[in-house]
Amino acid sequence: MDRNPAVRRRPRLLFLGRFFGVPLYFAPSWLLIAAILTRVYGPPIHRSVADISWSTAYLTAFAFTVLFALCVLAHELGHTAVSLALGSPVKRVVIFLLGGISEIEREPEQARDELLVAAAGPAVSGLLTGLAAWGEHALGTHTLPGVLATLLFWGNLSVLVFNLLPGLPLDGGRMLRAGIWGVAHSRLVGTRIGAWAGRALAVAMAALGIYLSGGQNGFIVGFVFVFMAAYLWLGATAALRSAEVLDRVPSVALPSLLRPGLMVPGDISVAEALTRVWAGSARGLVLVDSSDRPTAIVTESLIGDVPPERRAWTPLATVARALEPGLLIPIGLTGEALIDAIRATPASEYLVVNPDGSPAGILAITDLATTLKGAA
Repeated sequence: MDRNPAVRRRPRLLFLGRFFGVPLYFAPSWLLIAAILTRVYGPPIHRSVADISWSTAYLTAFAFTVLFALCVLAHELGHTAVSLALGSPVKRVVIFLLGGISEIEREPEQARDELLVAAAGPAVSGLLTGLAAWGEHALGTHTLPGVLATLLFWGNLSVLVFNLLPGLPLDGGRMLRAGIWGVAHSRLVGTRIGAWAGRALAVAMAALGIYLSGGQNGFIVGFVFVFMAAYLWLGATAALRSAEVLDRVPSVALPSLLRPGLMVPGDISVAEALTRVWAGSARGLVLVDSSDRPTAIVTESLIGDVPPERRAWTPLATVARALEPGLLIPIGLTGEALIDAIRATPASEYLVVNPDGSPAGILAITDLATTLKGAA
């Protein structure tokens, strides 16, 4: 499933542990699907196994939801293991309402790597489907363990089939992209085809959901299909936009993005600093020490948050970020190297330096984002 979501403010997550250093989490939204599956599968379990109570049936259904979640986790760990083996770090793995996400920090640089990472999850689901089928045959379909095996068979088979659909952001879409990428030697072409395939799947799934909504339990089935269709459409669109932005990165000239910066001592007030900025037509502030060496860069959003009546006695240093190595960007950095540097040390402003170490100007991340979005 989608492995590269946008960075947002996230709800509290339940920490499970680590897999080769990668943290594993369950999102609270999983409880909703657990409740739905428990409610849906309780009655069939009660009918399938003789002489069990309703409480046992629902407890078994809940046990299935937990085991199924672990199967989804195993699917994501397949992606994670291959990604780590190929040298691509994984930020974390999250199991949530619609399945799971492996947050891989860097996109694969080769079509082969993309194919291997994408295929790893379905391979694990295929193995689990086979094990569940064996368990169903060995245990029988009229015992509680056998019923659990049957449910896990169909659950893992559903995950396998759904993820192999040839459209982004699904694993099948990533495999399709890798194939086209390898033939056309263009990740962007592969992404465009995979994204439009994902959109086509979304439309088909929404239409099927509307059609099925008239049958037994139609509303629930229809809602699930339409919800998944929306997920596919949004994921495909996000993948397409991300690829187009990355494709334009090499054409961005860092010197053209620089804001003129003003070097000021760190002991002045916000009001004094703003007066100097306006007088000198600067668009950024860098704090220097007594030897005029840059020590910190002022964060534009923080200085804007200081109320006008407090600026005269608010030290400028309180709205600045110390210049750690990651906030110093060489002026010759371009393309993926520039993006990797920004990802490694997220910030709103960076000090760009010349080859001799002298300040060349300030890079505001908003300027870079605007240029990438508008450089079509």
